[in-house]
Amino acid sequence: MEAKKNVFVVLTEYQFLQALNMAVVLYNKPEYNNLIYVVRDGSRLKGFCVTNELKINNTEVIVLDHWAPKKIVNRILDENPNHFFFFQAINAINIFLGHTLAKRGVEISLGPDGYGTYSKFKKKNWLLSFLRDTFKQNKFLIKNKLLANTILPFDYYSFGNHKFINNLWITHPEQYEHRSKNKVNICKLPEFNQESIDFIKKCFDFKEQYPTEHVIYYFNQPFWSSLIDKEFVFLEDVVKQFPDKKIIIKLHPLTASEVVKKYKKIPNVELIESTVPAEVLLLNLKKCIVFSGWSTVLITENKDCNYYFNYPIYKSLDDKILSQIEIVALNHIKFIHSPKEMKFPNG
Repeated sequence: MEAKKNVFVVLTEYQFLQALNMAVVLYNKPEYNNLIYVVRDGSRLKGFCVTNELKINNTEVIVLDHWAPKKIVNRILDENPNHFFFFQAINAINIFLGHTLAKRGVEISLGPDGYGTYSKFKKKNWLLSFLRDTFKQNKFLIKNKLLANTILPFDYYSFGNHKFINNLWITHPEQYEHRSKNKVNICKLPEFNQESIDFIKKCFDFKEQYPTEHVIYYFNQPFWSSLIDKEFVFLEDVVKQFPDKKIIIKLHPLTASEVVKKYKKIPNVELIESTVPAEVLLLNLKKCIVFSGWSTVLITENKDCNYYFNYPIYKSLDDKILSQIEIVALNHIKFIHSPKEMKFPNG
């Protein structure tokens, strides 16, 4: 009997982490053949080590470096998968592939790409945004000679809304609210497997060692200018609140160089510039404080650590963008306004 073929398309480090873990935990059986396509355009996955042997059990990782959109699409379609997984529903190529493969009878799954899965959007001009985004993405498809014979909708503010999607894979389904009209199966993503984590370290040639116990980890994210001053005031207050503790900042891959320079000026702070997915570091921590504004990283739960979002300090600024978003805190994450609210586990 021919093995069923699962094809994953990933565009970021987090997506690769989830795809690899799904393949290793859920589909590591003789009846499956797993292919993970890593699509790199130069902005993400820069640290992915293409010279390493990229195969684990029945899962093969294939890197497509700077491929043209039509060439990417043709490569995936030629695989004739039984099940197609993608992780970014705002990407025109992903939607074109999902739409096309669904018409062929392929099962379609959408996995998480960020905290937007749980966020509630209060867009003031939703229709205008929908029309603009739909026009822009369909124009991109036509320009690249990817013709769907229909206008594909692009609603960025409603997760998993495309009719061709069969399954939504969620880290915390008990806190997910499906607001779209399409009917989907809500599936829980598996816990991270040590075999997956070890292979991911290999893919990113990760050898560095960092403190893992009784320290403070800050997982930053690329903020726009109106939020940066508030970020640094909070970080300075963390240093004052915990003068005898090391504070480690795991940099987001898209962190601006000017911001990195400012981080380096904060006393008692160490930077991690490795491109290995932050979740790999997070899962190795013990008895630590971990915090962020509202980063995707903290969706991954490590029960040995205390989790905090300082999102409320940014929300209080009446920022135009944040005024249209309502972040839902997962059960293991606490919203805080001050470092004084942060405590180490068991103390």
